[in-house]
Amino acid sequence: MDFETRQRTSPTINLTPLIDCIFTLVIFIILAANFQRIQTLDVSVPEAESSNEAEIESLVITIPVTGTIKVENEEIELSGLKHELQSKISRYKTVLLVADRSVPVQRLVQILSDVQAVGFTSVSVATQKPEAEAP
Repeated sequence: MDFETRQRTSPTINLTPLIDCIFTLVIFIILAANFQRIQTLDVSVPEAESSNEAEIESLVITIPVTGTIKVENEEIELSGLKHELQSKISRYKTVLLVADRSVPVQRLVQILSDVQAVGFTSVSVATQKPEAEAP
């Protein structure tokens, strides 16, 4: 008796859904990391009615009411700020000042002056929208 032989097909795994899932996870992690960076700051930013989104690749300078300032989470004395900014001007185009609402204006102006003296031309101040009062 002559039996017909079947052709064997090799099983294949479609990787497209796996790649889609991993790509979605990577995007989620990147976005979560950016939100985490802003939420961990120990400052209470001032309120403003109008606001624009800051660029993602901004150099973040955190200015608390007292103590040392932070440049990208590195604590820096005010006297060493210019030197630190000069080392970072090649990587960043803009600066985001995250200052507590109670910071004296003179301290903010001094930091802003140092930022502009180094050569940064685009400086933003972080604010938040005012909370709506419940009736």
